[in-house]
Amino acid sequence: MLEPHPIHLSLCRPVLVGGAEPAAVALEVLTAGGLLFGVGFHIATIALWAFYVTAVHAVMVWVATQDPLMSQLYLRSRAARDYYPAHGAILAPLLPVRPSIPRRG
Repeated sequence: MLEPHPIHLSLCRPVLVGGAEPAAVALEVLTAGGLLFGVGFHIATIALWAFYVTAVHAVMVWVATQDPLMSQLYLRSRAARDYYPAHGAILAPLLPVRPSIPRRG
């Protein structure tokens, strides 16, 4: 009979930085730093920077609570095609897709 072995929670939990995905936090920090250091230290820029950091980070934390791997899922879905044409066999050549409305020429 097999004995149960506990699995440590660090192997099951997603890696989050400040409650958000690391890639999203890196993009947020780079954008906020570019805004602050690229435009300059003005009161309007600092206020926009503070609003951006608090609002965007709050949204990223909310997204991570819904699904911690949301950005990876989005990127994987963007890599897939929207339509795969049917073909008869695995090695059969693909037929060209014809437009449903013929072009006048």
